[in-house]
Amino acid sequence: MRFLLITSLLLLSLHASFAQEAENGTDTEQQPPEVVEEEELVSPIGAMIRSAIFPGWGQFYSRGYIRGSLTVLGIGGSVVGALLAQRSFMNRYNAYAEYASLFPNDDQGVFAKYEFANQRYKLRTFFMYTGIGIWVYSLIDSYVGANFYNATTLIESIEQDAQDIEKLGIEVGATPSRLYFGIVKTF
Repeated sequence: MRFLLITSLLLLSLHASFAQEAENGTDTEQQPPEVVEEEELVSPIGAMIRSAIFPGWGQFYSRGYIRGSLTVLGIGGSVVGALLAQRSFMNRYNAYAEYASLFPNDDQGVFAKYEFANQRYKLRTFFMYTGIGIWVYSLIDSYVGANFYNATTLIESIEQDAQDIEKLGIEVGATPSRLYFGIVKTF
């Protein structure tokens, strides 16, 4: 229980620091073109390694805050579910073992107690495999999300460059039969 509390506090503080960092960011559209800094691209392999260490970290790194939060919640829910199912399984298994030792000739009762414990064992296994699936999803999603973030950033940079060229009055175009370059001056 302490582990869950410490982990949730760590995640909340991590999320709050990302939110504060986003609020403190400057708006690049209001700055003159000389002051605008290029956004740094993120490493897809770095994002994937971060998600391998801590699921969701790679999504936060590649600016996918919602996906990262959902991944952390999914892993956390799977871990909590697996721990609760394990506790329930152990209680039911101990009750089955005690009943089987006290009433060894009651096959129907022993089988019913065994099935009751086996249900919790299957539930625990389900939560464990769900957690592993979310972790694998986190690896793939962080890699794809980093590539998507890089592509979006580059497209925005190209669009900004095109707007800057358009402000200068330079016209570049292409038709199926020719490529043209010209200076446009309006009076």
